[in-house]
Amino acid sequence: MLDDTLSAVGTSFIFSGDGVVDVTISSNTLDRYVPALRQAGENLRLRLVLHDFGLVWQHADSEERRVLVAAEPERFDARWDAFLAAYAEHVCYHAGIAPPAWVFDPCRYLRSFWHPGEQFASDRFWAVLTAPAAFEVHGIWLPQRELQVV
Repeated sequence: MLDDTLSAVGTSFIFSGDGVVDVTISSNTLDRYVPALRQAGENLRLRLVLHDFGLVWQHADSEERRVLVAAEPERFDARWDAFLAAYAEHVCYHAGIAPPAWVFDPCRYLRSFWHPGEQFASDRFWAVLTAPAAFEVHGIWLPQRELQVV
């Protein structure tokens, strides 16, 4: 009988669907960022999601990416609930995988537009002009350039 977890050369794996997923990837799922996001200020929240989670996403394969966004993050702030949904929808679209159903929950959409983080007037202009569709639909104006992971 197979165990749900394997270990090999100091790395652990879990079974997910048809594949095996590295635990170092699966332990960094988007929903696990919520406790840190609750405690962080606006700009640090952006860094945590766009940079830290972005790096994890960048190094994950297709199966691992499904695991990274599968669990719905706990709701803690209407703006950030919408942001996480928009981000998950955006990265899934660009990875060619279906976004999880939770991103389409009506409570994950804002009724008025929001500009996350500290922005100058020119940043707001570029945000309105270049915001990706997933962000715009969720009510978030974020410049496209902010989504590049470096």
